[in-house]
Amino acid sequence: MSQKKLIILVAILVVSMIISGLLIYSLWLKAKILQIEKTIPKPQIVRPEDFGAGKIGEITEEKNLSLPPAVFNTTGIINEIKKDGLIVQGSGSNFADQVPRTLTLIFTEATTVFEPGQKVFYQGLEGLKYLKPGMEILIDGDENIRGKTEFKTKTINIL
Repeated sequence: MSQKKLIILVAILVVSMIISGLLIYSLWLKAKILQIEKTIPKPQIVRPEDFGAGKIGEITEEKNLSLPPAVFNTTGIINEIKKDGLIVQGSGSNFADQVPRTLTLIFTEATTVFEPGQKVFYQGLEGLKYLKPGMEILIDGDENIRGKTEFKTKTINIL
């Protein structure tokens, strides 16, 4: 075999090894990138229903972003005192559409009613005796009250 043919053969062999090496490296790199993409968490859209919200007053997703998925308080004016709760004209702040609605507040033994300034308080159904129609109150729910018109009440603050 002549020297010229040997040099050409070695050159072809070297070029083919370089091409093979580059091909293997690019496939390895692609696999590594795919592996990294799998481990990066994708952002998720938080929906109100994931937090136990009700469906009343919900609106389209674009406008829905101003109200958090979990709402635990609102305000209102007492319309009626029941034996185990209140009927209140709510401000609408616990609804995505912000429309005022009538709320039914259920009292439990754990419900606390606070006088203005929170120095005096009443526990359970006893607190109903100190409330009157027309009073403005701050309401804290015992659960996520977003989109709900009836819920258990944790605390009532007379404003």
